[in-house]
Amino acid sequence: MTDPAQLSPTEWTWLSILLGLMVLAISAVWRSRNPLAWFQPPLVMLVIYGYYTVLGPLNALNEGRWVDRGVNLRYGMEAAWMGAAIAFAGYLIGYWLWPQKVRPPRRTSGFNPAQAWRLGQRLNWVGLILFGSISGSRLLVYLNPLTARQATALTADGLDFGAFANYASLAINLLIPGILLMTAAWIAQRRNPLPLLAWLITAIGIYTTLGFRYRLAILLGPLVMLWFVATRKRPNPLIVIPSVLGLVLIAGFVGLTRSYGQGLDLTALEDKTLTDIFLAGFGESVIFLTTGALISITPDSHSFVGLTPLINTLLFPIPAQLLPSKNSAEYLEAAFESIYGPVHGQGAAFMNYGEHYLMGGWPALILGGLILGWLTRKLWIWFQQRQQEPLAQVTYVCAVGYLYVVVSRGYLPQVTMLFCFTVLPLFLLYRWTSRPVTSAPPVTVAPPHAG
Repeated sequence: MTDPAQLSPTEWTWLSILLGLMVLAISAVWRSRNPLAWFQPPLVMLVIYGYYTVLGPLNALNEGRWVDRGVNLRYGMEAAWMGAAIAFAGYLIGYWLWPQKVRPPRRTSGFNPAQAWRLGQRLNWVGLILFGSISGSRLLVYLNPLTARQATALTADGLDFGAFANYASLAINLLIPGILLMTAAWIAQRRNPLPLLAWLITAIGIYTTLGFRYRLAILLGPLVMLWFVATRKRPNPLIVIPSVLGLVLIAGFVGLTRSYGQGLDLTALEDKTLTDIFLAGFGESVIFLTTGALISITPDSHSFVGLTPLINTLLFPIPAQLLPSKNSAEYLEAAFESIYGPVHGQGAAFMNYGEHYLMGGWPALILGGLILGWLTRKLWIWFQQRQQEPLAQVTYVCAVGYLYVVVSRGYLPQVTMLFCFTVLPLFLLYRWTSRPVTSAPPVTVAPPHAG
């Protein structure tokens, strides 16, 4: 391959296989009469993979963007597409391989919109108070990402949580399940929208100022899904396509103007057209390049890490001050140093299948896909058993939306910790509010295309 902007025959092959698998995932639900089938985990995975492993990389090639932090990563694209195709194939096998029986649920929850509204507000207040306690007067600054940069110097720190400061910081994620619960209550009653709108603006303001786009994605994406799931409507292209394009545009806007913890700098948009901002939304494709570089150099230039991510995940909840020897990200930092050198690896990331490969090569990558497919199949069956229950709908869309984080960030300890502050509260609430089922209808078997 003489022109780096052109795909080699091998790259075309792996990209074609990946696209073929995506077509297969769509065809599995194409004829389904169940409108909820369009919100199965494989289709959510397809959207995420389409963004990170197809549209983003192809746009990067078109623009000649394969240099990151001064390092040419073009050499890793073949390995990245190979890994993506094999990982997605493993995922689909893991999802479709096991029996498709939908047994009657052992527990079910009634739904009281007033109760859901209260629970949502309580989650929001708990998250905001904990985050505000550690942020101090900066919390007021975080509310407006357009003025945060100018007001940062006028703020004071909050309380000292010591070893548990990270817990207080992550509590801001509780606004995601809280807002989803309030939205479910609003959909059921269609009244009193102003408090919901206020919480939504608060969350968007804080998340934008902090600069981590994943929070916006796993808040806004599930909100759109919840509407369709709760109303049992098929995805309307007139709504879905603008929503997806809007998320890409938001990603580009935030990516060009953000400064972590300091909001947005609109001067960065000078001389930028709307097309420039939209295409900047695909800038996250750099993690695809990093993933390919990681696979390419392992194990020749960088050793496998074995079970280190799993062990570090178990230790991650223990504060570093209580366990000084803990260094959860050491294996990541070493990998980035092998790619970027000792200075420029900070802030880099790779996709989850890159971490799976780092653990044990292609067998580990395949196993990671199989396990994720099996887990999301269990999630889908759990939802199928309770699809009429609004609390189950909220829990499901929050969990399936969180796949964005699972796929796009190959750092299992952090992904697990964020899960505990974003999705786990809803499962715990479901368990708390549900009651054992005394009688149940006969077991039904759902064919694969219907979920």
